[in-house]
Amino acid sequence: MGCMAVLAVSLGAGSAQAADSTPPEPATYRISDYREPTPATLAGARVVTASEAHDIWLAKAAAFVDVLPQAPRPASLPASTIWRDKPRHDIPGSIWLPDTGYGQLPTFTEDYFETGLEKASGGDKARPIVIYCLASCWMSWNA
Repeated sequence: MGCMAVLAVSLGAGSAQAADSTPPEPATYRISDYREPTPATLAGARVVTASEAHDIWLAKAAAFVDVLPQAPRPASLPASTIWRDKPRHDIPGSIWLPDTGYGQLPTFTEDYFETGLEKASGGDKARPIVIYCLASCWMSWNA
């Protein structure tokens, strides 16, 4: 993907998670139990709090990318039932790249993610990108 300034957001109550609940940074992606506390660090990136992300957003100092997965259609739903996606509440101006935080991605998803990041940054590899998901969610950390 080349060099890019990436900031991962910890969407907590305004500060990093409490030290006793912050896990150590793993050597690789998290591939299960995504809705758990995330590390306060990320090699090659900077973890920012929700408050810091808000300030960055107000200053328009970075592109914002939402990596929240797309909710699947319930398997038990009859085929004749109309399925509507759950409403999403994202940061205004951000782009949504669903399903890109699952860890080691298939090549086609990785290509989609890289293309989306290029679009978000306007092709400027020096432009910071804030990647976010939900509180205590490894999707943004993995992405």
